[in-house]
Amino acid sequence: MSGIKPVQRLFTEKTGSIFIYPLKLVWLEHQDAGVMQVRVLFAVPKRRFRKAHERNRVKRILREVYRKNAHLIKEHLTSKAVKMDLSISYVGEKEIEEQEVERIFLSIAKRFVGQVN
Repeated sequence: MSGIKPVQRLFTEKTGSIFIYPLKLVWLEHQDAGVMQVRVLFAVPKRRFRKAHERNRVKRILREVYRKNAHLIKEHLTSKAVKMDLSISYVGEKEIEEQEVERIFLSIAKRFVGQVN
């Protein structure tokens, strides 16, 4: 996801959000023609991870976990013919293992699929 307008819209007009520590998922449904079905933003706060290489590592883990499990979200949205903007934010104080992030992301994805009907 890129561009300042879609990102601002995502956080000001959000349709819903799910929080399971240390991940937060925020979404906005949109009807923009010619746009991909799912646009994703990965965010890691500079306040908690001062060094860029720490933030980049956490974002790399988030992207990998999303890549492995994106089919759960994409299949559901395709069946509902819905387009979404998603923000996956890491709000934890310290870095955790990829397996733990994946376990939490799976539970968030299941709740997301249940809420978007």
